[in-house]
Amino acid sequence: MMRNRHLDPEALRALVAIADTASFSAAAQQLGRTQSAVSLQIKRLEESLGQTLLRRVQGRVDGATAEGQVLLAYAREILRLNDEACASIAQDTAVGTLRVGLPEELMESVFPAAMARFRALYPRMRLLVRADAAARLRDALDAGELDLIVFKHCGGAQPRQTMLLWQEPLLWVAGEAHAAGLPGAMPTPLPLALFGENCVFRVAATAALAKAKREWLLAYTGSSLAGLRHAVRHGLGLTVLPRSLLQPGLCVVDKGLPPLPEARILGALASAPHPAGERLLALFAEEIAGQRGMLAAA
Repeated sequence: MMRNRHLDPEALRALVAIADTASFSAAAQQLGRTQSAVSLQIKRLEESLGQTLLRRVQGRVDGATAEGQVLLAYAREILRLNDEACASIAQDTAVGTLRVGLPEELMESVFPAAMARFRALYPRMRLLVRADAAARLRDALDAGELDLIVFKHCGGAQPRQTMLLWQEPLLWVAGEAHAAGLPGAMPTPLPLALFGENCVFRVAATAALAKAKREWLLAYTGSSLAGLRHAVRHGLGLTVLPRSLLQPGLCVVDKGLPPLPEARILGALASAPHPAGERLLALFAEEIAGQRGMLAAA
């Protein structure tokens, strides 16, 4: 008779985090654990099942094995049911207001899906949402004006007391119809289409150009992602975007321009977080990984 085997929910959570971030270290940061602890969880999970779940190439994660893909599908559902059951039991005490800050572009993509799931878990919790630039969101969290934030970050070390929700390359992008002469005939000064002064993508782009001693001019500025894409498609200038935000009509210009840092989406909670806030941040992480992962792979 086959003995019963039990899956450790925390090991499954570690497996999902590694699959979403393609990194043991990034998964450990997201989970608030050490890398060695996460590695041990995966080792024990693989030993208990007698299967290799992750492909490892020269010390990095190169996706899940066939068996790992099967388990990942179950793991996501098991964790969803586990978390929703725990939250449902605590619903009666989850009454009040949660103040949330996030980037403008996430309002159109990640927020609606995360909000629908959050409402099902905490129907009596009221949300107050502020869409703003990363620096202002971080200042508001430090001042006690927000309970949780999701913000963009580029370059430098990851700030302390933050969780990595997503990471991908930041790229120079041009309109396909206007990229034929690039990079051989790169104009000087370089015309750019960028978000406002407080946008971390803009800071990363201009800092890279300054380091490379390249002149530039601002041909378009705005706060709308849709507006920025239209400006670039019609040749007003180049921009910088994470890979997952590319769309038809845009292409990567990978020669003749200085390198850019990785683009990160980070999360942070108030010093005394509400359990509902912790759950909402986890929902944001799941939706970002799911949506951006599909877009980046397309």
